[in-house]
Amino acid sequence: MKHSGLFLVLFLFFLTGLNANHVTDSLESLLQSAYDTNRVKLLSDLCWEYRFISAEKALDYGNKALQLSNELNYSKGIAQAYNDMGIVYIDQGKYSEAIDFFNQSMMIRMSLMDSAGVASLFNKIGIVYQKKGELKNALENQIEALKIYEALNQDLWIGYCLNNIAIVHQNLENLDKSLEFHQRALEYRKKMGDEYGEAGSYGNIANVFVKQKDTASAIQYYEKALSTFRRINNEEGISIMLSNLGNIYLARDQNKKALKLLQESLDIRERLGDKKGIASSLIKIGEAYTNQGKFNQSSKALFRGLHIAKQISVLEEEVAAYLVIAKMYALQYDLDSAFYFTNNYIKLKDSIYNIRLKQQIIDVQAKYETEKIERENELLESQVELSESKLKQRRTEIWLLTFVIISITGAAIFLLYRRRKKQKEALNAAKIRHNEEQLKAVLEGQEIERRKIARDLHDGVGQTIAGIKLNWEGISESLKDHIHFKNLVKLSGMLDGAATEIRTISHQMMPKELEQFGLMPALDNMLKNSIGNTSIQYKLEHYGIENRLPTDVELSLFRISQELISNAIKYAEPSQVNIQIMHRNNFYVFIFSDDGKGFNINKQEDKGIGIMNIESRVQSMHGTLNIESKIGEGTLYTIRIPVV
Repeated sequence: MKHSGLFLVLFLFFLTGLNANHVTDSLESLLQSAYDTNRVKLLSDLCWEYRFISAEKALDYGNKALQLSNELNYSKGIAQAYNDMGIVYIDQGKYSEAIDFFNQSMMIRMSLMDSAGVASLFNKIGIVYQKKGELKNALENQIEALKIYEALNQDLWIGYCLNNIAIVHQNLENLDKSLEFHQRALEYRKKMGDEYGEAGSYGNIANVFVKQKDTASAIQYYEKALSTFRRINNEEGISIMLSNLGNIYLARDQNKKALKLLQESLDIRERLGDKKGIASSLIKIGEAYTNQGKFNQSSKALFRGLHIAKQISVLEEEVAAYLVIAKMYALQYDLDSAFYFTNNYIKLKDSIYNIRLKQQIIDVQAKYETEKIERENELLESQVELSESKLKQRRTEIWLLTFVIISITGAAIFLLYRRRKKQKEALNAAKIRHNEEQLKAVLEGQEIERRKIARDLHDGVGQTIAGIKLNWEGISESLKDHIHFKNLVKLSGMLDGAATEIRTISHQMMPKELEQFGLMPALDNMLKNSIGNTSIQYKLEHYGIENRLPTDVELSLFRISQELISNAIKYAEPSQVNIQIMHRNNFYVFIFSDDGKGFNINKQEDKGIGIMNIESRVQSMHGTLNIESKIGEGTLYTIRIPVV
């Protein structure tokens, strides 16, 4: 029985409570006369609504929203499009694509300072990692979401995060810990008067009891959830609780009772147009009919559920359908059909199932490997051996011979290809290492020369000017009545200015703050000295940076910041400059943005020596640089440096 993710999904996908087809028709009608950002919002809404009907159409609308947002340079729309399409990919079981889209949305929401949006994405990424079975990553992302919601004092979302953390503990088999977090989530939801969330907590507590094999307690809490959903007239929640209760009675072999609950759930999902839910209900109904030996009803439900699952590309339901159909044919002694659907089941399962889903399959297999099924399988095998033993043997020999020939040929080709590929990779790696060493040597040489010049300026020219100043002060008293005394006073001021300028240049070439206190204090001091007395506003923020960065990374990011600030002052004429530094997914991420003139990044002449120097420094750290700019709207630099 699959219960653990049901209300995690409910948190991720807010219920509409409306007929899906009616909503999409209304939105498509409004789309015909919509322009600019209003059109983007309608396209995003259509992407969301169509995920209940057709994943293909949902992704089509999502891509249109993304394309139009890029044309309009509408950052919020771009982030929302990535977010919506990531959710559709979760429905399809394409978890890597979902995480990639959520991360792209995350970068944009971080640059927009959208804390609530960032927290929501941490939560969604945690959900995807849970589905992939990467539970440590799931827990880390859920905790990040919880921290932000706690800082924002958003009790409603704190409750949902506690709920999701509880579900991760459930999958880690920390069932007592899971119940503890579910109870905490329930308290928040009751405090907020969130009846929908309260019902969700009851359902999730029931899921834990299912894991503990305490089906009596599970039924009690599912019925509490069902009662609450009925009270608030939330049909999707009602359908899920009915399905969960039906699953329990199905496992207890109380097929008649299960059918009644599953049929009511199906009726609601038909009314809502929830194709994924319809497919799930049909497959479970087909399983109940199969257990009763009512194969005509079973066949109709199962093949309709399989057709819908294929239509909307929901692979998990397709896999479940193949398994029950194979069982149905096996019980009718139709070996060829049973073998065919078992083979489809295995192929599809192997292509999409991760560690967590594999464990579920082991549980399902254990359920069906009962003494009764073993006896039926033995009977089927004996019948096949009597009627088709010779044909089967011949087929096996042909398949084995073909497999051996293909395997040997394929292995030889693969080994040859891998050898050539390794040789090429080794040569390329050697070239890259050589280039990196050269670049590193040049940069180190530059820094050594900077230190030498800074020291010479400070200790040499600076001290000389200081000596001249002292001598002048020593004789100035005796020259007050001299005719040129005013001119000499001006010269004294010029000496002070020269000394200050030399000291500033010396500090810029090798700031003491960077060596003594680290990157953040050095950047703060540099910003104050560079633009603190101008009309330009600035903001410096960092996330997840608790200790000092490696010395070479700090130095490179400081030099890059100097170059970008200098370029902004000289050319961009901005009113606002922002710098963000964060530690994210084994990367240091540096973001610099201004609202100045912008430039054409496709024109080579617009990329000066400064940008080339930045590219060289990023390359020396094995990082990546991305520049986005639009004339009249500003520039965004994003640098990702791997944590070594």
